[in-house]
Amino acid sequence: MNFKTIKFSKDKISYIAPTWEEMNQLVFLVAKKIIEARESFDRIVTLAKGGWPMTRSLTDFLLIGKVASIGVKFYCGINKRLSTPQIYQHLPVKIKGEKILLFDDVTDTGGSLQFAKDYLLKHGIGYLKTATLFYKPHSFFKPDFYGAKTKAWIVFPYDAIESLRVLGKEWRKKGVGELQIKKRFIKLGFSRGWIDYYTKPRKKFNYKTILEVISL
Repeated sequence: MNFKTIKFSKDKISYIAPTWEEMNQLVFLVAKKIIEARESFDRIVTLAKGGWPMTRSLTDFLLIGKVASIGVKFYCGINKRLSTPQIYQHLPVKIKGEKILLFDDVTDTGGSLQFAKDYLLKHGIGYLKTATLFYKPHSFFKPDFYGAKTKAWIVFPYDAIESLRVLGKEWRKKGVGELQIKKRFIKLGFSRGWIDYYTKPRKKFNYKTILEVISL
């Protein structure tokens, strides 16, 4: 699949912003490759949080009923990596002897997938293959199956508010004005209503107090 590359003035980073429909088509392409390779699996282990949204489609296309999730943190911002991956959600089930498909939305450096693969192998699995929707060619880890290759920064449809926060912060650091920031997000396909709501100044509030009021 080909995605429209989006660039902004005085920004060295290129972006793509796949839609939900395009994401689902990528899942189908990955599933098709797996089926045509005559691979079968007992369970999909998906990486949190990136793999969560499209795992449901992948289980449907592959007719796999068992799913588990582990959380591996590798990034702390746009193009900013931690020195070593961190597990913040351990495997909740026993998978000894199972044939596992390890799934994530993108392999960037490959660190998260390699770390997760090593982690799963320690649990005595019988067989393992990896799959991602996007593969970045500079990654040292190449998944067994992937849907598309890109060098661009991917703005996922399920990461809209996180992107508003992370990208907005980076652009402000580079001196981009608020109006231009809003125009950039609109060009990336963001809802104007979301942009206005999540970027407007608001008074701080006590979340616990709000929940207490709601429960009355």
